[in-house]
Amino acid sequence: MAVVSLALFKKHVRADDFAADDEYLTHLLNVAEVSIITATNRTEQELTDGNAGEFPAPLKHAVMMLAGHWYNQRESVSTVQMHEVPDALQALVKPYRKLVNDASRENEI
Repeated sequence: MAVVSLALFKKHVRADDFAADDEYLTHLLNVAEVSIITATNRTEQELTDGNAGEFPAPLKHAVMMLAGHWYNQRESVSTVQMHEVPDALQALVKPYRKLVNDASRENEI
């Protein structure tokens, strides 16, 4: 895994001047990566095959956005009203989402 480096993610969340959260940040990156890949209905291999062996940059950014949100909002509830940034995460993920399972077409003639 590790489609986003810890160093880049630490810059994203402005935590690049200390190492106390490195284990937690790595955990968030791993979970966010799995979540983003799952949201595309594809495998990591499918995503990299279509992009010259590289994980697509928009999906890397989606991983950082999701992990960054979890880093800043560590619980499932909040005492303040939070608002989703319209289309931000979906705009990055949606172009890579597979809508049809190719295995379901095996029985078609």
